[in-house]
Amino acid sequence: MLGASIAPAQTSVYYGTIDAADKAQLAQWATHYWARVDAGSTVTPGTFTFTKAAMNDPLFLPVRGARRTLEALGVINAQACDGLTEVQPGLGDAAVSSALREAMTQWKFRTDAVINPAGTQAHFNLINAAPNTSNTTWGMEGSHLVSTNLPWEALSGANQTGQIASTVSTPTLHTIGKLTDTAPAIAKAAAGISQTQALITGQKSHADRFEEGVVQFLFDQGSNATAWRVDATFGVFGSLPLVGVTFDDAFVLLDTTSGRLDGPFALASPLDATVLLANQSGYVSGTTVRYHNANGCLILIAPSWRPGGPPGVTTPRAPITNPNYPPACPPPGWTLPTPPPPSAWPTRPPCYNPANPAGGWANCTCSSTSGTWFCIVSSQSVGGLPPRIYQTITYYNCGGGATAPAGCPPAGCTIVSQETWY
Repeated sequence: MLGASIAPAQTSVYYGTIDAADKAQLAQWATHYWARVDAGSTVTPGTFTFTKAAMNDPLFLPVRGARRTLEALGVINAQACDGLTEVQPGLGDAAVSSALREAMTQWKFRTDAVINPAGTQAHFNLINAAPNTSNTTWGMEGSHLVSTNLPWEALSGANQTGQIASTVSTPTLHTIGKLTDTAPAIAKAAAGISQTQALITGQKSHADRFEEGVVQFLFDQGSNATAWRVDATFGVFGSLPLVGVTFDDAFVLLDTTSGRLDGPFALASPLDATVLLANQSGYVSGTTVRYHNANGCLILIAPSWRPGGPPGVTTPRAPITNPNYPPACPPPGWTLPTPPPPSAWPTRPPCYNPANPAGGWANCTCSSTSGTWFCIVSSQSVGGLPPRIYQTITYYNCGGGATAPAGCPPAGCTIVSQETWY
């Protein structure tokens, strides 16, 4: 199967060149993936592998393969968060989840000619452009145009160029130098499976363990830098797992498969992993790269702690109580402590129920200083249109009292400041 937008030089599994046997195996993988989404069912590690070696490579990630086509059909917004690597597809959007499921398990797309005429026309155009070898079929189901075996679209568009930091402090340069020397060893020691395998087994991936190693390295160095995960996606199934590290004055990108480092980039620089990708045989130089965080949100620049709440219209995610969940907040006090990096927070705490996308989590810590209660709340919330998941820390002054204020967030308190990671 060769997508209409794929140049002849880009004939690889990463760019969508697959045969009927590959397609059947991808549908089998997708069945395992959705079984985990629906019922928490997982596959024993090592029991499922693809026949083609390249499809077992760390850069092959089928989970977002259908997304670009669904965007072209107007079924999913290009800016939307898909939640696929966090096993919460569509962040609760049933229509998006259904469209992803149908494409991944049945190689089927549908558009509604009544409510989505532009997408249906785009659908017709892709059907007409499909090569005969794709065996694409189509028909009408009521007002829905439905196609099967439609070639999946590759990412397209211009790549932005990263901006190297013009001024970097000596301590930052010192830590970057040590990280450059140490990261390859961290990558070698990070025992783990590919993200593709992790999504059906529930085990930690190599990228997860590499990030843990980088966080430990920064802790050992006494650095306040923050580590974060991002995937550099390309083609149809290509995805290089990266770890970014943000310092006070710059950030760097690390290839989790090799530990190779690029940067330092300016804090406001666009994300640019093309140099790291050029060292990977699966990437065709110059082709489009798009960056997604763990929640499947498109990101353009490095995340950092920013003042205020989540951008856009915000709806708090109601806490789900779990007495076994340990507090994750830093020690409170009037001198506001440095918030913990998101990498130090559980990505899916026990009190967050994946079966309830409308739920979230919040943890409160309060203490009395000189007769005044201060509280810190770390929480998840949803903001923006389309919605994204954010991690927020809010600092409260709760005044005097014999006991700590009740509730989470604490009742009757004044927000001193708030910081959100995005």
